[in-house]
Amino acid sequence: MNFLTALLDAAVGFVRRNPLTCLLILLLAVAAPAVLRGIAVFILYFVLGMIVLTVVVSFLFRWRIRRLQRQMEEQFGAQSGSEAGGAFGGGNPFGGRRRGEGASREGEVQVHKTAATPEKRVADHVGDYVEFEETKNDPGK
Repeated sequence: MNFLTALLDAAVGFVRRNPLTCLLILLLAVAAPAVLRGIAVFILYFVLGMIVLTVVVSFLFRWRIRRLQRQMEEQFGAQSGSEAGGAFGGGNPFGGRRRGEGASREGEVQVHKTAATPEKRVADHVGDYVEFEETKNDPGK
């Protein structure tokens, strides 16, 4: 019963807010019912079309996301299964070496030479050499 009362109150509120629209609808219903029916059918098809379009777009979006997800899983599976390296180093997601594959003992340091860089990046005649000496400043003195 409350639902019908709320529905009737909403209809009365619409009539109070839009008296000219309601008068036009009433005149169309009395004078030209075919035109009113055509307008009602157009509105009905428009609303149904928007609903169908929303459903189709949401299904297409979900399908595309699932397809991309499968592609990413296949790509990750192909990289982690290969022993030839790749970005993941044969299954290790952090690209580090596994134990037993040339791993050094704990505490041992290895230095690898990198690509040679030029000795000086600034020409010899630029700047002056300044000698300095570090001194301790005691805050108590």
